[in-house]
Parts: sequence; C-alpha cells; structure tokens
Amino acid sequence: MRIGIVRAGRRTLARLGGLFRHGARERELAAEIESHLALHIDDNLRRGLTPDEARRQARLALGGEAMKEAYRDQGTVPFVEHAVQDIRLALRQLAKSPGLAATAILVLALGMGGCLAVFGFVEAALLRPLPYAEPDRLVDVTEATPQLPRSNLSYQDFRDWQAMNTVFSSLDAYRQRGHMLATPGGPLMVPGMQVSGGFFRTLGIPPILGRDFSAAESGGEGAKVAVITHRTWQERFGGDRTVVGRSVTLSGASYTIIGVLPRAFQFAPSEGAEFWTPIDATGGCMARRSCHSLDGVARLKPGVTIAEAGAAMAVIARQLERQYPDSNRDQGAFVGPLADVIVGDIRPTLWLLLGGAALLLVIACINVVSLLLVRTESRRRELSVRLALGASRARIARHFITEAGVLVAIGAVLALVVADTGMRLMAGLIPAEMQATLPFLDGLGLNRAVVACAVAVALVALGIFSLGPLLVHSAADVRAGMADGGRGASGHAWRRIGAKLVVVELATAMVLLAGAGLLGRSLYRLLNVELGFRSDHLATVRVAAPGVVFNQPGAAGRVAGEVERRVAALPGVTAVGLASVLPVSFNGNTTWVRFVGRP
Repeated sequence: MRIGIVRAGRRTLARLGGLFRHGARERELAAEIESHLALHIDDNLRRGLTPDEARRQARLALGGEAMKEAYRDQGTVPFVEHAVQDIRLALRQLAKSPGLAATAILVLALGMGGCLAVFGFVEAALLRPLPYAEPDRLVDVTEATPQLPRSNLSYQDFRDWQAMNTVFSSLDAYRQRGHMLATPGGPLMVPGMQVSGGFFRTLGIPPILGRDFSAAESGGEGAKVAVITHRTWQERFGGDRTVVGRSVTLSGASYTIIGVLPRAFQFAPSEGAEFWTPIDATGGCMARRSCHSLDGVARLKPGVTIAEAGAAMAVIARQLERQYPDSNRDQGAFVGPLADVIVGDIRPTLWLLLGGAALLLVIACINVVSLLLVRTESRRRELSVRLALGASRARIARHFITEAGVLVAIGAVLALVVADTGMRLMAGLIPAEMQATLPFLDGLGLNRAVVACAVAVALVALGIFSLGPLLVHSAADVRAGMADGGRGASGHAWRRIGAKLVVVELATAMVLLAGAGLLGRSLYRLLNVELGFRSDHLATVRVAAPGVVFNQPGAAGRVAGEVERRVAALPGVTAVGLASVLPVSFNGNTTWVRFVGRP
C-alpha cells in the first residue's frame, strides 16, 4: 500500500516536472521514436520489403501522431499542457489581427471599467455593512408630523421615550453643534456634535484611547468633557498618546479630552465633526418640549423588527400627545433603518448610474461579439481544413473559448485600471462640503468586492464572446467551407446572428439616449429654478462667536450691528442683511421670527 502511494507520488511529480521541460521531452521522444523506427525498418528489410515499403510499414506499426500524443500525455498533465498550447495559439491568432484585437480589448476595458467604477460607489454606499457592531439592529428614531414624516425630536420627548420604550436595548440622541476652538493663532470654527451619554455604546464603537461619556456627564450637568476623532488627534495634537486629560477651550468654555475615536469611525450626519461633547440640557431649547433639535439612534432588542418597534413607539407618542396636547399635537413616531440616514438621498442616483453603466457594458459586449463573428467568418476555410485533417469540433470549440478568454483576461485587467482611475476622478468631482456628508466613500477604490464583480462580469463576457463563434462553427459545413463559394456563407451567418445583435444594440442605445435626455432636462430645470430673487450677486458669510459673548443684555444686537457695519464697509458691498437661517434652506427645527424692539 505504502509502495503504491510512493509510486503514484513519483508519477505525479514527474508529470508536473514535464510541464517545465517541453523541449527536452520532445527531443527525447524524437530520439526514442527514431530508434524504434530503425529497428522496425531493419525487421521489414529482412522480411524482403523494399526500403520505402519497409519505412511505411514501420511508421504504421508505431501508430504515427496518435502514439506520440499518448506518449506526451504520460509525461505531463494533459489538461494543463493543452491549455498552454491553446493560449499560445490564441495569442498568435490575435497577433495576426492586431487592429481587431486592440479594438476589442479597448472596447471591453472601457465598458467593464465604467461599470466597475460605478459599482465601486454602489458597494461603498449601499452594499457595504455600516462600520458598527451588528449594524442591521441599528435604527433611526425621530418624531413624525403630517407635514414631515421624519422630523426632529425634542429633548423632553426623547427622555420619555428612553424611559417608556420596551423595544430598544438602548436609545440615544445627537445633534450638530459647532465650536469656536481657541488656538494660538486665534479662534477657529470647527464642526462638532452633541450626543447623549450612551451614543457610542449604542453604535458599538469603543474609543482607542481613554473612554466615552458616563451617565454622570450626560445632560451637561457634570464636568465638561469631549471625545475627539482620530483625524483631529493626528492633525491638531500630533498623535500624542497623552492627549487624554488635556484641556481645550471650546466656545469660551474649558473641556477635558477623555477619549479618542478609532480611525475607521464614521457617522455621516456629523459632517466631519471633530469634537463630540455631551448634550447640554441645562436650559434653552432643551428645557422646552416644543423645541425640536435632536435625532435619535437606537439598537433593537433581539427578536424585535423595525415594524414592531415603529408600532410600539407610535403608541408612546399618542400617550404623550394626550398628556401634553399643546406641544405634542399631531406628533407621532418614525423608526427606520439607520443605513437610510447614513446614505441619505443618493441611493436612487447610484442605482440609476449603475443601470446606465450596465447598458453601456451591454453595448460594448455586442460590439466585441460582432467583431469576433466577422473574424470567425473570415477563418471558415482554415477551420474547415483543420476539421478535414481530423481535428474534433470539441477541440476547435475549446480554441474559440481560449481565444475569447485571452481577450477577456487582458480586457478585465485593463478594466480594473480604468475603474480605479474612474473612481478617483469621480470622487474628486464631489465638493469638499458634500464629502463630509459621505464619509463611507473614504475607502473608495479597488477592493475584494470590486474584483469579485470584475471576475463575475468577465465570466459572463467569456460566455457571450464564445457563444457567437461557437454557433457559427457548429453549423459550418466542411466541404462548403473549403470550396471557393463557401465564403458566401458569411453573409448568411451575419444575417442570422449579427443583424439581431445590431437590433439589440440600437434598442439599448435608444434607452440610454432617452434617459440621458430626461436627466439633462431635469438638470437644466434644477439650475434654472425661479427663487423669487436674484442670487447671482449675493455672497454669504457664516459668523460665530462664543456663547459667553451674548450673556450680557443686548450683547447679541451689538455684535450683529458691528458685524453688519464692518461688512458694509467692504469695497463693492451695497447692502448687508443678517439671518440665522438662509433663504430657501431648511433645518427641520422650530422656526422663530423675532423683530428687534418688539416682543
């Protein structure tokens, strides 16, 4: 038993070694055949045959090419050997038609590359799981009104929802809140977020340094503390590991840094927030149930669905409406996947772009198939000669598949380069302020998902490119192909297959043209919306000051008047106005209109 295993192992190693000594094996085979041939010729001559007949009979006895092929198969791995031969032949055949090969590869690379580039965006935004613990259990929780199905939470309602719900293992709130960061070069406006105490634990994101907020620090009643992002830690604090415990001045108040978030942490609604602090609920908007400025995020309990959670929170909302009819009139609850909030409203745009890119890929594949069909028709005589000499149809079909595989392999490699370049170019077209709302695109580029998609598309393309020539080849008549008039069959095959491909290509192109026309019209209408005022001569400036500046009576009016006076003195300025919310914008919060000097 053991001896048999050893012999089998030796034979396997010998076969594998034969793959790398093709020339030596051929020389050994030729020498051995010549020796056997000489012995047979000598035997035939002794039997009285003529020299020519002796050689002919000797060759017949040795079996000719069939014997050689059988001998070759014993010294190598036939499947691999034949595949290498097919690849070499395919490369030689493509080299005979460099224009056709280059055109097919270029068309395929551009078609696949464009489709893969758009798929990269779709994968990053829609298919990749959110970078949180058990992201499918995270939901967006807000209030709902007849006018706004998803509207902001008030802090008082949020606290009641925390205490009364039975469907969430945790419920937390957040809101954007920028800061004035004191630096040696002067104050800087930096984006920030205020969150409730368990926010990071709900997401399942532990800090890499320090800790997150405790219950005593929630609500702004405890010590003023802050958690910073990894990028802020690197850029503003030089990656110093002793940053925990250091004090920073935010909007005139001293905060202690207690933690650093992981490099991969992202939360799209934060829009690039650098400093995360507990929600300050000691007064102002947070003290009024009618003031709505928060969004909620919750983790579902095991076994609870989003629909069940929404129904349970609606019951609580109706209870609060009965309890507080003035502030909670017509206010319900909304519960939806957190992924919808993270991705925002780009989902339909990405799917539309992917559909358009897929149609372009279809057109590219049809063009390549058409080229291969024409090339196959021009080789009918060659194929007929090979069939007449004894080549099997299966062997020729394998050659077609190998030749298509070489085209697809080269095109797919180039397509990955095109896709990577395209993703970088498209990402560069996104404005910086919009990129802050799309943090999931930070890792955009070639990854396993994009490569897997490329392999899948390449396999489909291989099947399509092989199918056309195989259909023509399977119906080919050897005698007609070898005859002078056999060339007329080319037109018949094109009418039978190629003409149908042209119809499909034209139909696909019409769909793309119609879609492009509609998108162009929509873009024109968006760029020419009548606002009710001229906007081409307007400029906006965002001005912020620490809260302590406004503590004195009348301070807000004095600061506003000084800003207005200085801006009005700038060259070219004809008029100045101040507002907390710009025209044609909306923040979903309660809107107050106040006039100076009037209650």
